[in-house]
Amino acid sequence: MDILLLNVATEIGGPLGLVGSGLPRVVNFLIFVAALYYLLRKPVNEFFRQRAQAIARELEEARRAREAAARELEQTRARLARLDEEVAAIRARAEQEAEAEYERLWREAQIEAEKIRAVAEREIEMARRAAELELKTFLVERAMARARALLRQQLTEEDHQRLVAQFIEGLAEVPR
Repeated sequence: MDILLLNVATEIGGPLGLVGSGLPRVVNFLIFVAALYYLLRKPVNEFFRQRAQAIARELEEARRAREAAARELEQTRARLARLDEEVAAIRARAEQEAEAEYERLWREAQIEAEKIRAVAEREIEMARRAAELELKTFLVERAMARARALLRQQLTEEDHQRLVAQFIEGLAEVPR
């Protein structure tokens, strides 16, 4: 069994087992890592610091954009609320204007109807007067024609002379 252990120890790296165990590789790796750390510490720190600043800036810009979007959303909601109010106000104003226009047109129609009625009454009155005048004229003409006919039948030459004389005297009395 001792031989077996000795063979294993030899294969590992000698009686101590350190040389073949990979310890030098680990030490080399640690030195390499330490050198990398020493050389890259400032650039890596600077990179991560700049990256952190960029992320902070982007977060701040995102926060500002979110706040601006929230303000704009609130303004839009307020405008929409006012829009409903404005639509209601416009509708109410349009209804009032329509009612006022209806009343105005109704008054104008009544005034116009009254004018037409007055004109019609005047025309009727004028037509009545014209008819009366025409009737009177007709009656006077008929009466005169009848009177002439009666006078011709009953008037003598002496009556005629007397009537002409009276007419001439009447003309003499008329002031000039």
